[in-house]
Amino acid sequence: MKNLLLDYDKCLDCSKCMKGCLLLDEFTSSPKSLLKEMKGTRSLENITFSCASCNYCQSVCPEDISFKKHFSKAKKEYAKSDDILNNYGYKSVLFHQKNSFSKYFTSKTKFTKGEFKNMAFMPGCALSSYSPKIVKSIYTHLKELLPGIGVIQQCCGMPTRTLGDMKRFDKLYSYLEVDLEYMGCDTVVTACENCYMSIKELSPHIKVKSLYEVLDSIELPKFTTKAYVDIPKVALHDPCPTRYESILHVSVRNLMDKLGLRYEEFKNSKEKTECCGSGGMLELTNPKLALKQIKNRANQTKCDTIVSYCQSCSESMSKGGKNGVHILDLIFDENMKEKMKQKKKGTVKKWFNRYVSKKMIDKL
Repeated sequence: MKNLLLDYDKCLDCSKCMKGCLLLDEFTSSPKSLLKEMKGTRSLENITFSCASCNYCQSVCPEDISFKKHFSKAKKEYAKSDDILNNYGYKSVLFHQKNSFSKYFTSKTKFTKGEFKNMAFMPGCALSSYSPKIVKSIYTHLKELLPGIGVIQQCCGMPTRTLGDMKRFDKLYSYLEVDLEYMGCDTVVTACENCYMSIKELSPHIKVKSLYEVLDSIELPKFTTKAYVDIPKVALHDPCPTRYESILHVSVRNLMDKLGLRYEEFKNSKEKTECCGSGGMLELTNPKLALKQIKNRANQTKCDTIVSYCQSCSESMSKGGKNGVHILDLIFDENMKEKMKQKKKGTVKKWFNRYVSKKMIDKL
């Protein structure tokens, strides 16, 4: 309550936060009036669970006010009741998390020899669901240039954390920490921005590096050198979880240049990037608002193709009517130059892909 009062007093009601946040545009005409409502007693469940947790608001606020911070705190209070959570698709989250941490979809391989034996590659749930082939290609490439690097297919528990269920999240995240300790990892290389931020914030004893930072520092597959010079210009979308991670922004743009791919920036990019519509589990908690945000972001560029370095963002851009492509498609799929689009995959296919990815790691 104290922080809310402070932010209410600080708020200039300039509405800068509303220009890139459909939640604020949908539920209020004034950020200051919403802060006043939030410090009152009226239930604001629907507004709270409609927050994408992207923190765009704070990135443009002259007074550094974060609605994400206040909504995250409110979610933790609402999450004490499963009945409330179930109103916002939480049964689907629990199904996802139960399977994500099960033996059928998790695996780890550690090697005892090699300079990088205390390092592990963690592809993340979304990439494993999308393409086991790309996961294998990435790891094969890393293993060749970083001898000894291990690999772990595990979830970071982000869905439960995002919806405020900290009791379940703490338990689930501990499984990841146990696995990393078992592997003797002091460094984790992540392809997923949510995994990157989770480990960075919650496991300070482990050094986390983005896969894109690593790829920028080593050789890329030979076929990629200036391979995309003839491709029409694309737009580059930055995922919101890592809006303040400038090293990722630089690394990804370096990789785009190495590929020879011409690209344009969104008006709001890097630290001021806008959510793709999948943040905060929004597609479960408020599907209509999520779709509105997806289409809004996708149509902020005239480019037919939008490249991102988050698989969920890439899928969102495709749902928004554009060709969503992951930068890893460009680096590890030799056929991507001809198609420049991802093949749509249903839920069953995604779980099957995660199982295939797990079995591939088992065989290592």
